[in-house]
Amino acid sequence: MKKALSLILALVMVLSLCTCFASAETKEITYVTLGDTGMALLEEAAAEFEAETGVKVNLESWSYSDAYQKILTLAEAGNMPDAMYGFSSWTEQFMKAGWSVPFDGLISDELYNDFSQAARDVCSVDGKMWAMPSYMSVRSELINKASFDAAGVEVPDTWEGLLEVAPKLCNDVTPYAYTMVAGHAKNTIDCFLPILWAYGSDVLSADRQTVAFNTPEGVAALQMYVDLAEYAEPGYGENTINETQSAFTTQTAAVYIHNGQGLAALEAAGESHEWAEIIDPLKGPGGEAYSYGVMDVDLMFATGNEEITAKFLELWHQAKYQGEVIKAAGWVPNQASYVEAIPAFSDPDNALVAPFVAMEGIAKFKPSITCWEEIQKIMADHVTNAVFGVETAEEAWAAAETECNAVLAAQ
Repeated sequence: MKKALSLILALVMVLSLCTCFASAETKEITYVTLGDTGMALLEEAAAEFEAETGVKVNLESWSYSDAYQKILTLAEAGNMPDAMYGFSSWTEQFMKAGWSVPFDGLISDELYNDFSQAARDVCSVDGKMWAMPSYMSVRSELINKASFDAAGVEVPDTWEGLLEVAPKLCNDVTPYAYTMVAGHAKNTIDCFLPILWAYGSDVLSADRQTVAFNTPEGVAALQMYVDLAEYAEPGYGENTINETQSAFTTQTAAVYIHNGQGLAALEAAGESHEWAEIIDPLKGPGGEAYSYGVMDVDLMFATGNEEITAKFLELWHQAKYQGEVIKAAGWVPNQASYVEAIPAFSDPDNALVAPFVAMEGIAKFKPSITCWEEIQKIMADHVTNAVFGVETAEEAWAAAETECNAVLAAQ
C-alpha cells in the first residue's frame, strides 16, 4: 500500500512538473498594426495561431502619426512589442540601433521566395532581410474625368500640361484642380517625390553621403509644386494624405496622387466612381515618369520571442489573411501566392488594382537610411516654406541642402 501511495505521489509530482514546464513554455506575444489595418483578419489569424500553438497573440493598433515616436520611446525603455507594422524607411535605423532582428533563418524558404525580388531588395541591408515586405502601395495620378470633360481639355501626360489646364479644372464639377499636402512631413514628401523624380532629380547622391535635390532640375520640381498650390484645395498646410483622398473622392479636387484605396472605399459603400480614372504617372520636362512605391513592412524586435513571432507572421502572410487585406485596400501584392490565390490581382478588368500592378516596374521608393525621418522633415519644412512664400524655391533647397548634409555627415 505504501509503495502504491509512493508511486501515486511520484506520478503526481511528475505531472505537476510537466504542467509547470508547459506553463513556462507558453508565451504571449504582441503584434502592433497601424490605423486598425487588417484588424478583423488579424484577430482570426491570432485565434488560429493560439489554437495551433497555445501562444496568445496580443493585438494593438496605434495611429500612423504617433507610431514612430511611440516605438522609439518603447525601444529606448527596452519594452518593445514582438513585431509591428511599420515603414521601410525605419529598417536600417532600427537595425543599427540593435532593436530589430533579421528574418533570415526564421521564416521558411517558401515564404522568402514568395516575395518579389523588388520587395526583398527594399527590405534588405547588407544582404540580410531586416524587415518583412508587407503592404505595397504603388501610386500614380488619379483624375476626375468629368472635370476634364466639363473643362473641355485633354488629359495631359506631363506636369507642365497639368499646370496649363489647372485653371479650367476649377469648375462646376470640381472647384479645385489639385489636392496636396504642404505641412505634415511624411505626407508632404509622399506628394512631392513623384514630381522631383519626374524632373530628373533625387533625394540622395549615388553614394548616399549627400543630398542631390538642390539642382536646377530639383528647383524646377519644387517650383512646380509651388505653382500647383495656386489651384489646390485649401487646407494643404493642415492636410494629411487622408484629407487629400477625401478631397478627391468627394469630387472637390480633380487630380491627386494616391492608390485605389479611396475608390475601393466608395465601391464598398455602394457609391459610383465611374467619374474617376487612374492614369500613368505624369512626365517631367525630360520625359521621365515614375510611380511612387511605398513599401510598408513587418518589423520583428529582439524580445527573445523571435522564433514564435516569426511563425505567427508566417501564418499572417497568407492569402486568406493579409492577401485579403491587400485586395480590399486596393494595394499591390508583393507575394506570388497572393496573385495565384486571389483572382482580383490578375484580373485585367479590375480597374482599382490592375493599373497599379502594371506600374510596379517603374516604381521608385524613398531611401531607407538611418536618418530618414530627419531628412524627410527638413525637406518637408522647406517645401512648405516655399509653398507658403516664406522662401523661394532656390532659397528653400539651398537651406535644406545645408541642413540635410549636416545630418548625413553626423551619421
